[in-house]
Amino acid sequence: MSDHRSSFLHIGDIVSLYAEGTVNGFISTLGLVDDRCVVQPDAGDLANPPKKFRDCLFKVCPMNRYSAQKQFQKAKQGKQGNNTQGDLFKKLQHAAELEKKQNETENKKLLGEVVKYSSVIQLLHIKSNKYLTVNKRLPALLEKNAMRVSLDNAGNEGSWFYIQPFWKLRSEGDNVVVGDKVVLMPVNAGQPLHASNIELLDNRGCKEVNAVNCNTSWKVTLFMKYSDYRDDVLKGGDVVRLFHAEQEKFLTCDEYKKQQHVFLRTTLRQSATSATSSKALWEIEVVHYDPCRGGAGQWNSLFRFKHLATGNYLAAEVNPDFREDSIDQKGEMEPDSVFPKKKRQAGEKIAFSLVSVRHGNDIASLFELDATTLQRADCLVPRNSYVRLRHLCTNTWVTSTNNPIDADEERPVMLKIGTCSTKEDKEAFAIVSVPLSEVRDLDFANDANKVLESTVGKLQNSNITQNERRFVTKLLEDLIFFVCEVPNNGQDVLSVVISNPNRERQKLMREQNILAQIFGILSAPFDEQGDGPMLKLEDLGDQRYAPFKYMLRLCYRVLRHSQQDYRKNQEYIAKKFSIMQSQIGYEILAEDTITALLHNNRKLLEKHITAKEIETFVKLLKRNREPRFLDYLSDLCVSNKTAIPVTQELICKFMLNPSNADILIQTKLIPHTESTMESSLMQEDGDDEEVWLYWIDSNKEPHGKSIRHLAQDAKGNHKMDVDIITYYRYLAINQNTTQLPVDLILRCMFDDCLPYNLRASFCRLMLHMHVDRAPQEAVVPVRYARLWTEIPSKITIHEYEYEFRDTSREEMKRKFAPTMEFVEEYLKDVVSPALPVWRRGEERAHSGGGESGAEPGLLWLLQLQRAA
Repeated sequence: MSDHRSSFLHIGDIVSLYAEGTVNGFISTLGLVDDRCVVQPDAGDLANPPKKFRDCLFKVCPMNRYSAQKQFQKAKQGKQGNNTQGDLFKKLQHAAELEKKQNETENKKLLGEVVKYSSVIQLLHIKSNKYLTVNKRLPALLEKNAMRVSLDNAGNEGSWFYIQPFWKLRSEGDNVVVGDKVVLMPVNAGQPLHASNIELLDNRGCKEVNAVNCNTSWKVTLFMKYSDYRDDVLKGGDVVRLFHAEQEKFLTCDEYKKQQHVFLRTTLRQSATSATSSKALWEIEVVHYDPCRGGAGQWNSLFRFKHLATGNYLAAEVNPDFREDSIDQKGEMEPDSVFPKKKRQAGEKIAFSLVSVRHGNDIASLFELDATTLQRADCLVPRNSYVRLRHLCTNTWVTSTNNPIDADEERPVMLKIGTCSTKEDKEAFAIVSVPLSEVRDLDFANDANKVLESTVGKLQNSNITQNERRFVTKLLEDLIFFVCEVPNNGQDVLSVVISNPNRERQKLMREQNILAQIFGILSAPFDEQGDGPMLKLEDLGDQRYAPFKYMLRLCYRVLRHSQQDYRKNQEYIAKKFSIMQSQIGYEILAEDTITALLHNNRKLLEKHITAKEIETFVKLLKRNREPRFLDYLSDLCVSNKTAIPVTQELICKFMLNPSNADILIQTKLIPHTESTMESSLMQEDGDDEEVWLYWIDSNKEPHGKSIRHLAQDAKGNHKMDVDIITYYRYLAINQNTTQLPVDLILRCMFDDCLPYNLRASFCRLMLHMHVDRAPQEAVVPVRYARLWTEIPSKITIHEYEYEFRDTSREEMKRKFAPTMEFVEEYLKDVVSPALPVWRRGEERAHSGGGESGAEPGLLWLLQLQRAA
């Protein structure tokens, strides 16, 4: 009975669908970055499946309900831009979530049910976790009289398909037999799924799949039974890492000197198991008589290991360094007198080297798994178990060595691995399961790399179409959301920030060559090859090239997010510094990326930031008058809160150069010129001078205004005054001590008419410009341990003499006397009252008015008191 039932199609089975007719081939996709569905006849057939067979696998699912989700999506689209979510909206959202949970519950109940003809099913694409869907409102991309077929994340009513018999020997209500030819009829569209004769223009050899009234049949080929789809056993399609238990290294495949090598990778991490590279992922293939079949693996099964990143297969070939004459008839090494010890290293004893080959039908790619404990041959292989690998056609066992492949490197990490005739207990691998989410991340990164690589070629040849540019722009946006691990909810992609960097995704960006392709996109349009560049950097200011400018901005955003808090990526990106440097000042976020890259990385800062870079940033500041450029300069002269004198000196040199005098804002004390009430009050206080600011705008027009009036107008949201006060707050720190003496700074600190953040800036200015600066006196702590010879025989109080007599110290005391009086008076007002200033700030914040939290100047005043 079980054998009879196994020939039927069940809910939960994983199948492939093979089109038979004028076009033959498996329905598949174009990777995770493209939702189109295609048939590629040249990729393979039933006797020789496509190399990327994972792209062709679908899970048979029961019909989900979508009515509540559909209503919620309509309400969500209608409320875009409106933050007030009413009771009805919340009820719709709750109903949609409840419907999803009910679908999941129903699916579990129906798992294993036999599928009958004319029943409704859905097809979930395994690799992308999206549903095969017909959109009856959109025409197909190539056949305009057909309906579009694609993959959809959540699915909808267009994901429902009647499964109908193609031959008359089956009828409605019969069980669907695996291997039957069927017709897939969309429930709502009424036009069957069809493999078109028309070839895609951007993917030669691929035929579009659409829905049109044509007689197309699909052969249902079983890949895995629902009962085999278990998490506790090793099965075809599983992705694993192979961890050599004794060596504590992962089996890896990577390129070295333009050649692919298989090796055990050394890591410098404390825990070897944490060194999880995407280049150490292997897909399990269980070999069956039916090449389209997968399923669970047994100890007596044959296996192939497919390298996920390259698609190549693990195999073994003759080791050219093998010395057959170094092994005697007993299989033991000859003594040292015949062969020196150096010749008898492990690298010499491996008869075959592990390599990667392109095709899976190569007999050299077949392996058997040998259990490290006693097991029956027909038992299933547990997913997380220890195994030894036997190479089938050579009857040899996989063996590790300590011989580096990359011996020329300063720190070799690639240890050669091969096979020998001796089976050793220590040569065991742990099969380490890899989460499905990690596999999908690699698939996405791998597919994205291929699209970006193609785009670089098109940009170099100046033949990229408008649709291709739009597609790659959308891909770059997706990459930003991907590396930031933030859901795309329609927000501005350039404003997305990383709160907690995902190191594994950042690593994928480098390992799968996405960063290399990003730099290719940044440089390709401006290359001088062939008939000249496609674009000039100066053209980016033209509105016609706004889409290209946006694309380049996205590229720099990808770079910025990929390097955040990740040293390895920072070093990689820094190698392309010349490209970024040449694109500073064209509003494509090059300067933003450079400062983010170099900030808090002193080694890179001192290596890459020279007078040329500082001069460029100062010119940009002069042109734009925006505080962010001052932020950039600030980031470039500090590393991990430690100043870098060389960069500081360069910034002062260019900022205080007379030719750049219009960048600065002059601060002066001048007599009162107006008899306003405010001026009268100041004069009553005995203050007959006030602080004025003078500046030159970008149009070379001079301006001057009292700092108090400027602050008052800024509170009234006058844009020019807000911009000036903000710019001045950033810029004040760059003035020198003669232009901003202690008395002037003290006056501005004391003036409670000015904004808190501006007063805090003056406190900071006082601290760094006048207090914490050279010449500084070293404070020698008391030494409690002394030599006997250092202790005098007699000490009296009258014999103690203070050695430090310096008139400059007395002068400094006199100079800072008013400052100390101000600080003491200020702190009395802050600390003494029943309700301190920071509590008053909190109350103002709770009541919805004024500044919130403690006054920013307070901390700096405390520092001033401690420093002085």
